[in-house]
Amino acid sequence: MTIERFPQKDVDELLTACHRRCCICHRFCGVKIETDHIVPRDEGGQSTNDNAIAVCFECHAEIHSYNDRHPRGRKFRPEELRRHKEQWLETCQTRPDIFTAKFSTAEVGPLQALIDELEFNAKVAAHTTHDRIGCLFLEEQFRKAISMGSIATLRDDLKGLLVEAYVAIGRANQHLPGAMGQTMKSDPLQESAQRAVNSIAACSGPIKKAHSALLDFLGTEK
Repeated sequence: MTIERFPQKDVDELLTACHRRCCICHRFCGVKIETDHIVPRDEGGQSTNDNAIAVCFECHAEIHSYNDRHPRGRKFRPEELRRHKEQWLETCQTRPDIFTAKFSTAEVGPLQALIDELEFNAKVAAHTTHDRIGCLFLEEQFRKAISMGSIATLRDDLKGLLVEAYVAIGRANQHLPGAMGQTMKSDPLQESAQRAVNSIAACSGPIKKAHSALLDFLGTEK
């Protein structure tokens, strides 16, 4: 089945009108911005300009992660999204002076940072021989995403993949220090290095799955 997408002309007009800032949180996104359906496609929403809203990865996740079976907080509704868009586009048109002041820093959101961290960790996981061990996996952005509530808003299946990946990463980071810089000349060192190598190798699959699932979830035109 062919997925109907927003016409590129409409996307260009919307991104220009919103200055590539999220219509909900107003963060500058650059290329890290999505065009989303205000009324979802599976509810009859059309891929037209008046049904499109530009949002950052974080707000995109918030919109689509709400669990109707276990409601927490308040769900984004189409009419609210439409008003967010209208208010922000009006502000952009009538108050261009706001862009010359300190306004909505360009710091990336926690989910974008998490994507970057997973990509780095995938490179670390590719070094699975004892002579190439020398770098710990990063966990900072995952912890930050948890502390900011970004993980809690994700679907259970995606959340599970991320947790599984970082459990494997945490285990590997426990094994890595004892194997770094070892020459493998003694049995205890061989055992330590092999344990680290095995832990690193065990991270590769979960990291790739979590990274792919997160990119798919945050993909454009949901």
